[in-house]
Amino acid sequence: MIRVGILTISDKGAKGEREDKSGQVIMEIISPLNAQITEYKIIPDEKEMIINNLKRLVDESGCELVLTTG
Repeated sequence: MIRVGILTISDKGAKGEREDKSGQVIMEIISPLNAQITEYKIIPDEKEMIINNLKRLVDESGCELVLTTG
């Protein structure tokens, strides 16, 4: 089973001002695959935060695949 992280990059989504439909679509697409979603997160569009979260998903959460949207 492949470990998957989903990271939505959206200022409004991170503030709760917009529903994250694209992240939900990604979950629906990969649900029939042999994959475990280990983490799903919405963060603001800030370069350092994006870099840190991508590194954390791979290094700490053990994700073998990270999908981003935003």
